[in-house]
Amino acid sequence: MNFIIGCNYWASNAGADMWRDFDIDAVREDLRVLSENGVKHMRVFPNWRDFQPVMPLFAGQGELVRYCLEGEREADNPYFLDRVMLERFAAFLDVCDSFGIRVVVGLITGWMSGRLYTPSALYGKNVITDPTANYFEQLFIRGFVSTFKHRDAIYAWDLGNECNCMAPASRIEAARWTALMANAIRAEDPSRPIVSGMHGLKLSPEESWQVRDQAMWCDILTTHPYPFWGAFTRNDDITSIRTTLHATAESKLYAECGGKPCLCEEIGTMGPMLSSESAAADFARVNLFSNLANGSAGFMWWCAHEQTSLFAFPYSDNMVETELGLLRPDRSPKPVMLEIKKFSELIDKLDFDLPAARTDAVCLLSHGQSQWGIAFMTYVLARQAGLNLRFAYADDGIPDAGVYLLPSVNGIRVMDAKRYAELKARVADGAELYISMDNGVLSELSDLIGMSVVSSFEAPECRPFTYLGREYRIPTRRTYTFTPVGAEILAKDDTGAPVLSVFNYGKGRVTFLNRPLEESLIDSHDGFADGLCEIYRSVFSSALAAQDVTLAGEGVCTTVHGERGADTLYVIAVNHTAAHVATTLRADGYRISRTLHGSADSIAPYGATILELVKEYS
Repeated sequence: MNFIIGCNYWASNAGADMWRDFDIDAVREDLRVLSENGVKHMRVFPNWRDFQPVMPLFAGQGELVRYCLEGEREADNPYFLDRVMLERFAAFLDVCDSFGIRVVVGLITGWMSGRLYTPSALYGKNVITDPTANYFEQLFIRGFVSTFKHRDAIYAWDLGNECNCMAPASRIEAARWTALMANAIRAEDPSRPIVSGMHGLKLSPEESWQVRDQAMWCDILTTHPYPFWGAFTRNDDITSIRTTLHATAESKLYAECGGKPCLCEEIGTMGPMLSSESAAADFARVNLFSNLANGSAGFMWWCAHEQTSLFAFPYSDNMVETELGLLRPDRSPKPVMLEIKKFSELIDKLDFDLPAARTDAVCLLSHGQSQWGIAFMTYVLARQAGLNLRFAYADDGIPDAGVYLLPSVNGIRVMDAKRYAELKARVADGAELYISMDNGVLSELSDLIGMSVVSSFEAPECRPFTYLGREYRIPTRRTYTFTPVGAEILAKDDTGAPVLSVFNYGKGRVTFLNRPLEESLIDSHDGFADGLCEIYRSVFSSALAAQDVTLAGEGVCTTVHGERGADTLYVIAVNHTAAHVATTLRADGYRISRTLHGSADSIAPYGATILELVKEYS
């Protein structure tokens, strides 16, 4: 099964200075222990400062005479690469070969752990937009890739480590830089995939470092979904369902909106001040299974080793970077390392290619909202309710589906008018649509939802409403008062104003929630423990009833792999809770042929079950 399992690597003796303080024996021992514990891939970093130590020589009046290498050495190659560093990288690859470890190479490593590592010739320059910087970056890539492209240990070329942290750039500037670097790689080695290496990508067209632009020039997108650093992920406990679905949701968002595979390239709990070692192990285990089940290209922990004994900047100034390793300073494995080892051994035993997971509905993200925040909250609610979503940005087109979600509509643009008409046409042809309202404007809304606005005002409100015997309080930024013009009212607030309604639109149906359910959860604490998913479970009851295969349990997220009617299906059920959960399998027309992991009857805390089902013939 093709699923990358590994970690990001700096040598245990030197961290980001490993190439300056190169110790081949330390590297060999590091890789021996990592390989024995299931690491098959590593992401590695030729520090830009060290590998291309280019410096300028000036004459009077600051006239640039020429460039050379640090120490006023003449470069022996047109790429201004340091020959000693290249020899050290070659020796490093020899060690990788000896242990069967393949590497993703982060080419432009000018940013690492809170420090810029740029060559002195580029001090003070914007290394994303400056032409001199772009010139040397392309030289670096052409020279490095041409030197090592014949080495079997190299799995992929990564543009660089979070290069969107190196300097500010507009969307066009960021896209241009990405194209320059990707084309420089392909000019030398068109045979290997190009990995983005970026994090925190955006969907809104006016924002920089876009999912679409990275997808245009790269073969594999990347997420770095740390709970400590990620937007909207820090509100709940490290092993809550919100936090443990972060990597899955973000990677799906990038892959489905970008149209390219996405790798969970960096992930971790950021050390013992954030969680215990046992909690970190639980976090890793549940994320390994969830990323596998939901189509991620792999899982790479940050990072291999502790850095508590290093005193160079940035470790001298940045304590959050020092206790993140899979291995302790004596190279003994932490519990999280043992989880990776067990998962790696399981993957080795799985003798099939996992088909894509089925989805039940499309979540349409729209202009004017926090797309990542709304996507994330919507995804967690849907997974709690038993619904599996795929994501799309509405302006990019309306994918064919039977069920659509348009959550927490906000702003005056929302989506392109042609896309809006396309969405309504799909509903009129028989699709179901769910809309929740934040502070947005949708044209001809009354025709679509069967209710018209009586009045509205912008001020915070939190009027309670009761639905299915449960009281809910969802705060609003704008209060709308509606009157029905054909809709059936399912719930009203304490003033009698409609909150939840359903309306037949052509052959389809539109459910309207007059509350920004998803947006209200963005800054909440333990908001997913309040039973709000019951609203989704009711609204999408038809889609849930149409599922022919389920492995259900409280807090369990299940994916089914394989088309309806296929002879063989695979089911992966992941437990996002701290309890043993009893599960019930419903598999119309199928029986279990193999239990590949776990049990069909119960799932251990933060564990998983993997089943192979075969079709029964009468």
